Parts: sequence; C-alpha cells; structure tokens
Amino acid sequence: MRLALHGIGTALPEAEDAVETSDLNSYFAPRRLRRVDHFTRMTLLAGCRALHDAAGTVQEDLKTPLDLPEDMGVVISTGYGPSQTIFEFLDSIIDHGAGCASPLAFSHSVHNIPAATMSVFLNNPKPYTTLCQLHGPLLAGLQTAGCWLAEGRVKKVLLGLVDEKTPLLEDNTRRLLENKGLAGEQIPVGEGACFFLLGSAEEANATRYGTLEFETFSPQQLPKAQLSDATYAPARSISRLSKLDISATASRQTDMPCAAAPELATAAMKNEQSCCIEQAGNNFGVISVKPQG
Repeated sequence: MRLALHGIGTALPEAEDAVETSDLNSYFAPRRLRRVDHFTRMTLLAGCRALHDAAGTVQEDLKTPLDLPEDMGVVISTGYGPSQTIFEFLDSIIDHGAGCASPLAFSHSVHNIPAATMSVFLNNPKPYTTLCQLHGPLLAGLQTAGCWLAEGRVKKVLLGLVDEKTPLLEDNTRRLLENKGLAGEQIPVGEGACFFLLGSAEEANATRYGTLEFETFSPQQLPKAQLSDATYAPARSISRLSKLDISATASRQTDMPCAAAPELATAAMKNEQSCCIEQAGNNFGVISVKPQG
C-alpha cells in the first residue's frame, strides 16, 4: 500500500522528560484548554504542527490561521490511551465509590475523546476514530488511513500516534521485567505524539516528503527484504533485529507502544531513501520512505 506524506508534526520530550505543551497556548485560548488533559494536549500540539508543516506556515500567535485540508479525517493510534486520566477515574471510584466518581475524569477517560477534542478544536466535522493496541499501532494506523483514502471516505487523513507515561506504567514495566529476569535490559518508558498528514499515492508529486510504502514480513522473510541503508527501529527492537543480521538505528532511547512513530518521522525528515521497522507480534512491518523525484 502506498500513501503520500504531506506533513509531519511531533510533540516529543527531551531525553526521558515529559512533553512540554505550553506552545499550545499559541494555538488555542488558555480558557479552552483548562480542562484538557496531558494526553490530549500532546495530541493537539503535534496535530497542529503537522498541518502547519504541510502548509509551509508557522504558528506565531492565536491570530495565525491554520490551513485545514478539505475533507480530512482523523485517525489516532495508541497503546494505552489517556492512561493518567483513566487511573484518576479509577482512583475516584476507590476513594469515593461509584456514585461519587469524577464525571470529568470519566468523560476524558474514553479512548476516542482526544480525537473528538481535536475535531472540535479544529472545527473539522469529518470522520475520526481511535485504535488502541500494543502490537503494531503504527501499521494499524497506516492501514486504516489507506482504507479510508481508497474507499473515498476522506481526501486526507491526519494520522496520530500518541502515548503518555505515568508512574504506574513505569512501575509495572519494571516489575514485569524483573519477574522475567530482564531488569538489566529495561529501556526507560517514554511518551510523545507524532502526526502524519497523508493523502492518496497519486498526490506524491505534490508532497514535501514523497510516499510511504509498507508491508509485513515474517522473521524468515525479513532478512531477504530490500531495506534501505538508513533503517530505523524502536530501541526495544534493535537486539532482535541484530539476531536477524539486520542493522538498524534507534533515534530515541525510550520505549512506548508507539515508539516506531518517532523513528518513522526521523526517517522521513532525512529526505532520502530510508525505512522504519515496527515489530508487530511475531512479524515485522517495514515502512519505506521514498522522497519525491
């Protein structure tokens, strides 16, 4: 499957820190953001940056217009969704009982709320959906975007990969690795959002980044696949790829279910033949970036 890549936007932290989202106040009035949780703030910031990147514009203040493509759908793919808000809602049940649980935390704990909030803030009444899965969230998001474009449901898709870290997720990750005797191999849990504005492959000549082509390989097939010299993969996959005699680079030394998305963004911004590998269960997805021309 081939898709045109029009724009990229990221909201990523420095090292192992949390994502800084104060720039979002240049896009939307602070009073509109006062009840928006951290997960959705990352979503909005990276999504708006992708739209500006595609249009070749820069957000200077609240009066800067944001060029919204005609007939654009929104697809968000995530491993755990808005985890912190979900845990806060569960805590409110434990502390106060089901009858006094926080209604605000409940409404924001629904996994599709960040996509819905983006559609409302962008005034974009078009289809939107959220995928939630731990294995292959990038490939699943690309496949959904490709299906929407192929069936003519929308003309553009704003695809976002988003995950946030919480103290509970960090603690659970540490304990699971300790139980498996792999504590020494732990990669710090990270967070962030990466968005890609996608169109049909026929638009490739008019894009800044060219096209994305993606397919899935078994561990036996992957060593025979034609991979670019510039191959990127999440840090957690590097050792397994090495066992298959495949050399790949991880641009970030943190881990999250959507860790392949920052690697794809890095590959695409090199503006040369490159690719990103995402482990999907026992298989591997290869997303090749082919620049324009």
